[in-house]
Amino acid sequence: MARASKKRRVKLATLLVVGEGLAEKAFIEHMKGLYSQNTGQKVTVKGEGGGSPSVMIFNVLKNYQHAKYDRVILMLDEDVPITAQDEAKARRNNITLIVSSPVCLEGMLLSILEQVIPLGASSSACKDLLHPQLSGSATRKESYSNLFPKPLLDRTEKAQIVSLRELLSNRKKR
Repeated sequence: MARASKKRRVKLATLLVVGEGLAEKAFIEHMKGLYSQNTGQKVTVKGEGGGSPSVMIFNVLKNYQHAKYDRVILMLDEDVPITAQDEAKARRNNITLIVSSPVCLEGMLLSILEQVIPLGASSSACKDLLHPQLSGSATRKESYSNLFPKPLLDRTEKAQIVSLRELLSNRKKR
């Protein structure tokens, strides 16, 4: 009598990436589609409602700590400074911070496109420059595909994108 073989279950690593807002969530989802296929990890992307770094760290701990992800990434804008206390709290709780600069996600994306960001520009000014160039709403991942194709994201040396690219592709260890 033939013995039935058991299927072996392989536990995938888990990565949670939380964006400060819905635009960050959409852009991260776009990158997830490009970099997280066949990586041996399950990637979950969430978007929060914005706020200060302190509030964002608190929300991540409150909303996701119970899920026990292997790695947690929080993507923030730099328009509200991160205090040393907030950085220490994130570090203690194994949350990796990625800070979009200059100013915000949109400023960072404009810099990848090598477009000039006016000195002292606000996040709303950066949004006003970037959003009309997208193929749709800034809160939809599809809107980023034409302007930010994989070859462009592969080439960029912008540290935040490099980190996100490595984390999503499961090439960067803690």
